[in-house]
Amino acid sequence: MKTLVFCNNIQSAQIIFELIRRRIFSGIVIPSSNSELVNEISSSGYVESTKMFVVDHNNDSEIIDVLNDTQSNVCIVATFPKIFSQEIIDIPELGFFNFHYGILPKYRSADPVFWQIKNEENQAGVSVIKMDASIDGGAIVLMKKFPLEPYDTYGILLHKSVAVACQLLAEFIDALTSEKIVYKPQNLNGSVYLPKPTLKDVTIDWKQMSMSEVVAMINAGNPWNRGAITRYEGEEIRIVQVSPAKYNKDLPDDAGKIILANQQYGVFVVCKNKELIRIETIHSAVGYNSGGMILTTGIKEGKLFV
Repeated sequence: MKTLVFCNNIQSAQIIFELIRRRIFSGIVIPSSNSELVNEISSSGYVESTKMFVVDHNNDSEIIDVLNDTQSNVCIVATFPKIFSQEIIDIPELGFFNFHYGILPKYRSADPVFWQIKNEENQAGVSVIKMDASIDGGAIVLMKKFPLEPYDTYGILLHKSVAVACQLLAEFIDALTSEKIVYKPQNLNGSVYLPKPTLKDVTIDWKQMSMSEVVAMINAGNPWNRGAITRYEGEEIRIVQVSPAKYNKDLPDDAGKIILANQQYGVFVVCKNKELIRIETIHSAVGYNSGGMILTTGIKEGKLFV
């Protein structure tokens, strides 16, 4: 068996190690737009130059050429930014399989890691599906769910998902080679495809969002968006990390109000329903600041985040 991997993420690239170990790795396909990943894979020493293919992911003919050149009979997709045409899907004898970092069919999305955190799920998952012409709608081959902790960030959940994907990969290969693979069609009735997050999805609305919603948005944007966006005195601030807080005085109704800002305790902000969070880390025009150092950005007690 010859297995070709389509990948756009350095963490997801870890799945190639099991394929290399089993001597069924025929190559990795990386979009030319991701020069960072190209450089990391090139310098890693794990992948021969003849087995690394850098393509314009929007150009079907380049992908078809790679499939024909490698004579791969199965393809694994792990975070690749493309909707594959039926012509491409039909080329490998055993098919295309997507290792999707979300529970299906609920989290059909280009970024299920983000939405599972943003929607405050208590479980996340990895689904392995045989790809067809639909978007994330193919038959499920394997799925594994695991706890999503309240303070898991995007980066942490992606790391967990890759670890689970690597576990499922061994099971998937064994089932495929022994011809014991089972396909379970998805019921897509009522399911909605969730798009890539927009600016609105990572911008805090203090008056409308509960504390848990604020925390979830911040975690869902960390690290790729440097957390969630708010504004202070007209300047954009990104809140990277927070924690729940308690205060022994009555809290105001003004969501977004900074009720404490000092070197010892840092910055405390009121959320909707008089819940309170402590800002641990922010990113602003002067860089990253945490704890009492947040005050060096000019944030003051009594002011508002909007």
